[in-house]
Amino acid sequence: MTEKVSKPVRLAIIGAGTIGTIHGLCSLQSPEAAVTAVWSRSAEKASQLAQRLGARACSSVEEAVNSPDVDAVLICTPTFTHEAHAMAAIRAGKHVICEKPLTRELDTAQAVIEAARAAGVQLHVAHVVRFFLEFRRLHDLVQQGAIGQPALVRMTRASSFPHGSGDWHNQIALSGGVVLDMGIHDLDWLLWTFGSVERVYGRGLYQRGAPFLDYALLTLRLRSGVIAHVECSWAEPAGFRVHGEVSGDKGMLTYDSLDSTALRVDLRHPPDTPPGVNVPTTYTAESPYVTQLRHFARCVRGEEQPVITPEEAYESLRLALAALESTNASWPVML
Repeated sequence: MTEKVSKPVRLAIIGAGTIGTIHGLCSLQSPEAAVTAVWSRSAEKASQLAQRLGARACSSVEEAVNSPDVDAVLICTPTFTHEAHAMAAIRAGKHVICEKPLTRELDTAQAVIEAARAAGVQLHVAHVVRFFLEFRRLHDLVQQGAIGQPALVRMTRASSFPHGSGDWHNQIALSGGVVLDMGIHDLDWLLWTFGSVERVYGRGLYQRGAPFLDYALLTLRLRSGVIAHVECSWAEPAGFRVHGEVSGDKGMLTYDSLDSTALRVDLRHPPDTPPGVNVPTTYTAESPYVTQLRHFARCVRGEEQPVITPEEAYESLRLALAALESTNASWPVML
């Protein structure tokens, strides 16, 4: 008997910059997905990426999303354009995979969610940290009670300032700065792992007008009783680093992307267990971006349930915007 093989999900990529190129190249390692169309504000970039992927370059978003050989649209454009591009795909009856954050504001995010629901199409938001092996393992260990009752979380995500097309990251009204563009990764992980947040207090450079520089330090009190400190920085001279710790009454989990061991478990001298569990920092079988794309494609094919729902992505956005509000106002914001 011949085994039934599902056809790859045919994708249109909207945006051929850095993240669009990353997702596009990941499709070459994803048997569940294939890129058939590419659009970018830069016709040259669209043509170059399409050529690498064996796809065709489109002259407009409408051409790409309405193509009959497209099943789903992968939105990789700047944050402030997500709503328009998602709505175009939904109107065309196509499933949507959108880079995080879903949109720049809560009302537009809700509008996209409602439109996708009404149209009967799937909406996925690419919170890729959920697909990093060390962060998945960190989440699982907390859930399994490896450190007992969690009490304190410290998370730092730091890089040099990004330079997208037209330096849109440097325009706060468009990007939301480091909190909305990068810190939201850790905020999403906190919500995924510990549940809802009661209040957030932030200090940082948001709306201070510092060119090509942003930083924020957030303190969060979760309804579970956990206290979290989230540091996000676009002030590094070069490179990228994540590190942090999760403490509980039975031990501590630590991680650092600069270490050869990405995650370590230190228990509080249990009588009959080994001293720790180590997980390498390097990718195992595949890049988390490939894992994410394959998962989304399998969801579209009806083979898996989403790791993250649109409603969860909405809550991550809501928390990030509350953190920005607090940072700008210099007082805590209740959620």
